[in-house]
Amino acid sequence: MAGMLAVGSDCVGESAAAGASLNSAGSGTPWAYGLEAGLREGFDSNVFLQSETALADRTSWVTTLLGLVWGSWTSAPWKVRLGYQPETSFFHSEPSEDFVAHRCQLEGGYLKAGTKLDVGGTVTVIDGDSVGLVWSGPGGAPATGGPTVRDRRDSAVCRGNIRLTQDWGAWLVRPALTGYSHDFRTVQKTTPGYLNSVDRSEITVGTDVGRTVGNGLKAWLGYRYGQQDEAQLLDYPEEYDNRFHRILGGWEGRLAPWLKGSVALGPEFRRYGDRAPASMGDHDVVNVFVDGTLTWTPGTEDTVVLAARQFEQPGFAGRSAYEDMTLDLGWRHVVNSRWTVGAGGRAYGTSFLRPVVRHDWVFSVNGLVHYDFSKRYSTELSYAYEDGQTQDSGASAREYDRHWVALGLRAVFH
Repeated sequence: MAGMLAVGSDCVGESAAAGASLNSAGSGTPWAYGLEAGLREGFDSNVFLQSETALADRTSWVTTLLGLVWGSWTSAPWKVRLGYQPETSFFHSEPSEDFVAHRCQLEGGYLKAGTKLDVGGTVTVIDGDSVGLVWSGPGGAPATGGPTVRDRRDSAVCRGNIRLTQDWGAWLVRPALTGYSHDFRTVQKTTPGYLNSVDRSEITVGTDVGRTVGNGLKAWLGYRYGQQDEAQLLDYPEEYDNRFHRILGGWEGRLAPWLKGSVALGPEFRRYGDRAPASMGDHDVVNVFVDGTLTWTPGTEDTVVLAARQFEQPGFAGRSAYEDMTLDLGWRHVVNSRWTVGAGGRAYGTSFLRPVVRHDWVFSVNGLVHYDFSKRYSTELSYAYEDGQTQDSGASAREYDRHWVALGLRAVFH
């Protein structure tokens, strides 16, 4: 089942993308559709990501029901695709962690005579416990704030983007707009150690100007203006609302027949508002933005993907802002028409701005074996290991390790 190894990440699911391969537009009709159903049984060795508190090393079997229904309409030069992906998880030993996730996706576009419009969006609504946890150990919440635990609770996340690309010969101009909103629906408390969550959002607008520099390779320069907002926590005065200017350089396309990718890199000039605390120091911050992916296909059976991302955003617990850093490496090998194996690793870090003292990393490795019984039915066995670490002294409760193993079954109908 696609997305099975996304342990502790903020991703909204991958199986909707996998469903695109079911498109039956070749039947002569502009309409296509697909339906998937899945069952996954997993074992979580550390449900609450704790090593030394009363919540330490709590284990549970987890049963997850997954589904996907999608439909698309294609009539040149237009295309539209909608998908709905429900997920229901039951933690047999920790029922407070049960949740239902509703994920909706929209993809649309227009392509004609050098003009290309891309529109995309996702809405994820989590129906889970509306009360957060109390982290009683030294250092508080687990490394990087424990997003795996956070994302089992009530929330709504919306992401959207619009990008228009206009080609004039070898040149291109590409205006773009992106938006993000995270509505945390857990109650806020003054209980010591209780992890409150506050809403945050971001919007960016800008444009790129580029040129084709080789066969299938484009280089570009770009600019983004953006603003991020963080809601107020209880009666505390601090908020880390900010505005930023981002200067980017990048490339995209194929570097060689066996290597393709895209990279966006550049400085970001950020100004935090007056409600950021004076103890933060200078409210003008300069940092580096990175968003890049490389895909290497050394042969027809192997695919290696390297991805890196670094950006700054307000903290979801309020009264903070931090640098978010992720490095992913994944490998897939097609053994034959039925068997696929894979492995990967991730380094995910968060480094907070002053005056907050919190610098954490979560390192993880994963592996899978996938088998197709037929074009309709498949199974997958997966394993992942997480190691949460902190660079701060006196914060030992942030550190933990976690094993996750799962067996999934999937059926595809179209």
